[in-house]
Parts: sequence; structure tokens; C-alpha cells
Amino acid sequence: MQEFYDGMHEGNIIADLVSKLLEKSGYLVFSNGYESRFPEVKKQLNEKDIKNSTTVRKIRSSPDLLVFDEKRKDAMFVEVKLRRAPNERSIAYLDLAGYKQYWPECILVLVVPHGDILYAQRISELEIKEKYDATTDFDRFQETFRDVTPDTLEHYKPKLLQAISKK
Repeated sequence: MQEFYDGMHEGNIIADLVSKLLEKSGYLVFSNGYESRFPEVKKQLNEKDIKNSTTVRKIRSSPDLLVFDEKRKDAMFVEVKLRRAPNERSIAYLDLAGYKQYWPECILVLVVPHGDILYAQRISELEIKEKYDATTDFDRFQETFRDVTPDTLEHYKPKLLQAISKK
């Protein structure tokens, strides 16, 4: 159970950095994951004997962030996933099944320790297959979040890499 919480903490650090990057780019960003929305039941939702009901699965798969784009007058759910291994740049379909089912409009941000580091794609645009590769199945982060400038992106890349390398 401790390993689960350690992984959750590492993921929160990366989600916080993505959140700050988006805020610096002019987006309004709000925490949305169940860890922040329902802190009172976080422990109960992760117990081994909890029912795997539709409601529990939907709560557990709540996207990390709610992002509001004031220029375009639109809101987006954003889920941030981290890949730590030096050559790892893919994510399995099984890791996304809950989002596909409950949050198809969500944007998945995949953070990998090489290349452009940040990649993004709408869950609904990922065709069902065993694995998705960040460099071929996703867009570069700034193509999805068009108000992110190259300077802002370059400012946050070293911070992301540093957070990825900590263990």
C-alpha cells in the first residue's frame, strides 16, 4: 500500500508542474482528481475489499485537472500520466480503460523522460490498441495547448526531468 501512495505522490508532483505550466500560459487550472475532491474517502476507495462498482471506478478515474481556456471559452479535463524509465514512451490500453469508458473527452498528458517530454491527446481520439506511443499516437503538448509558448515549455522541461529522475 505504501508503494501505491509513493507513486501517487510522484504523480501529483508531475501534475502540479503541468498545472503551473498551464497557469503560466494563461489557462485557469483547478485540481480535479479524487484525491483532492474527496480526500475524506481516499483511503477507503483504495482498500482491497471495496466493491468495484461503476461509481467507485468513475471516482478513481477522475481526471487530475480541470483546465479553463478563457480565450476560447472552453473547459477541458486533463489527466497526467508519467513514464519514468529512460526509454519508456508508451502507455498500455489497460491504463486508459477507465478514462475511455468514463471520460472520453479528457485530454491525456503523457510525460516521458526524453524527446519533447510532454505529449497530449484526447482520449476519444486514441483508437483501441494494446499500447500507445507518445511520439506517434500523441501530439506535442503545445499543439493541444496552443497558448503554451516555446519559452514557457523550455522553462518547465528541466523541472519535469528533475522530478522524473527523483525516486
